[in-house]
Amino acid sequence: MAPRIVALIGGGQAAGKKSVCKAIVSRLQSWKVTDVKVLSLDYFKKTNIPNNANPEGPDSYDFVAIASAITSEATEVLLVEGHYTLYEDTLKRLGTIRIYIDLDADTRLSRRIIRDTTERGLSLQEVLDNYLLYSKPAMERYIQATKPTADIVLMRGTESSGIELIAGAIYDRLAADAAAATGDHTFTVLSDSTPAWQSTNNLLDSEFEVQTENYYELA
Repeated sequence: MAPRIVALIGGGQAAGKKSVCKAIVSRLQSWKVTDVKVLSLDYFKKTNIPNNANPEGPDSYDFVAIASAITSEATEVLLVEGHYTLYEDTLKRLGTIRIYIDLDADTRLSRRIIRDTTERGLSLQEVLDNYLLYSKPAMERYIQATKPTADIVLMRGTESSGIELIAGAIYDRLAADAAAATGDHTFTVLSDSTPAWQSTNNLLDSEFEVQTENYYELA
């Protein structure tokens, strides 16, 4: 059975996609929404790509396998994160909400230097070489171009207002689906912090879907 809600979270290298996923999961769990899973495109990189292909470009990902994994995942809410979640048409059609993290290049590079030197054992020179040869061209040619397809643009990653908007919209959709399926319109969370979004009916239907040309930028 396919997920009821699929949130696609894209953006450049080291923009904070995984951190945004963790923040959304944490907020939903605080409202007792626990059937949430995260799927990373990192697990779908091809083992063999053409010698002249950019290893950080879209040709290095198996989009057929990604789409199959999304549609076969049995969960209420699926968060899909990766550089190219908003790049391929099939994936975009599967998304209920499309989110782009628009962090500036200097911050992303500094994060990548810290991450790759401390966690992956690369030298500073290796990180900079990879950035200039592969990451920067991939960002400029492919990833940046996906920003206009997003429903929501997060300017600072895990900034609280953006997380609240996204998690609240997901909660609203689950509440609306529960009401439609059971006729019970008293869907609530078992928590002291009840979302303010309960009075905002069908936020996903009304506001998010019209943002393909005029998206939200949350600064």
